Amino acid sequence: MTATADTKQAARLDAAARIAAEIVATAVWKDDRCSWVGAMPEEGAGGQMKMTYRALTADLYGGTAGVGLFLAEMAQVTGDEDCRRTAGAALRHAVSRSDDIPPGSRCGLYAGHTGIALALALAGHALDDLQVQQRAREIVAGALSPEPDGELDLMAGSAGAIVGLLKLSGLLQDEAFVAAATTHGDTLLNSARQTDTGLCWPSRTVPGEPGLTGFSHGAAGGAVALLELAHATGEAKYKSAADAAFAYERALFDPGARNWPDLRSAAKSNANGQATFATFWCHGAPGGALARLRALELHDDDEIRHEARTALATTAEWVEAGLASGVNYSLCHGLAGNAEILLEGGSLLPRAAALNDRVAQSGIDTYLTKDVPWPSGAYGAPTPGLFLGLAGIGRYYLRLARPEVPSLLLVRPGPAFADKN
Repeated sequence: MTATADTKQAARLDAAARIAAEIVATAVWKDDRCSWVGAMPEEGAGGQMKMTYRALTADLYGGTAGVGLFLAEMAQVTGDEDCRRTAGAALRHAVSRSDDIPPGSRCGLYAGHTGIALALALAGHALDDLQVQQRAREIVAGALSPEPDGELDLMAGSAGAIVGLLKLSGLLQDEAFVAAATTHGDTLLNSARQTDTGLCWPSRTVPGEPGLTGFSHGAAGGAVALLELAHATGEAKYKSAADAAFAYERALFDPGARNWPDLRSAAKSNANGQATFATFWCHGAPGGALARLRALELHDDDEIRHEARTALATTAEWVEAGLASGVNYSLCHGLAGNAEILLEGGSLLPRAAALNDRVAQSGIDTYLTKDVPWPSGAYGAPTPGLFLGLAGIGRYYLRLARPEVPSLLLVRPGPAFADKN
């Protein structure tokens, strides 16, 4: 490694460590558990978003499971005992509050028990703590079977359960999780809506919502989950359904916007009645690119490659504009997440590494050096959560310094910890 690369890595690890220290310092303790208070956007009447401040939930996306995992990984890399102690307390909080997750979302990877179990399994490895890993087994037991009328997407439903269970099968060395994943896969097959162009999965808990596009809630997330299951089991029916889900999105792709439309009822058209387009991990081109990049890793396809390259270019344009305008740094819908996605597609976008360098350095220069609060994905308001706030920003810098830390934007099932394939 050159001196310049060494210096760059050191600066990024220092950024992650300073963010972790801030999170540790703001923890609210009760006995052997801790949590935090943070901003959280909530959808109100008519799809309008409102901001609340509340104690963190238990989940991976915005709760103590995600924060605890980041701190555990920091403890592994740096040996910081405050991070280790706080990580354990945060994970105990996540376990204690896991039953608060509402029915319909408990199978989910980012919003449910599967994600909490994944955080525990990864953190148990990082902390070298078998008891934490055992807790993962206990928590995921509630997500082994699909919930009646439960969600189907990657965030809160069976698609996320498939990916999480397959990952846990490798982490915990338990083939039973593969069988459970196939149960969720069959639920996806049986619940899919057949359209003239392909398959989609309308929400079961949001009446009237169409079959969305995108990674976290849309057809792309379902497609990736089914491809993972096809790869794990050799069952062709799952790949056929995945191909049909990608076909559904392909028919909706807008060449002018170089993006897939946001079909949520609160965002499906602007004042002129035209389609609107998001450019985030959760909705739009970045998550769409990530889904197709994983699809290419599992099965080479020229059409999917073209879609991935186009979506990466759209993402890069958004990142360029975001650097100029000072948008938030969250993983879900900010600069850190989109820059990380660009790195995943570096072989298809040669300027990805340089653009990521700009994002990383701009964050350090603008916020860390000047001791200015990092803008979050909760409309900029302070929150420690993984996908909206500080833990995710810190983890972005940690992964730049230590690429062996596995992605959570794209959870790749594999036989061992930090195995990219």
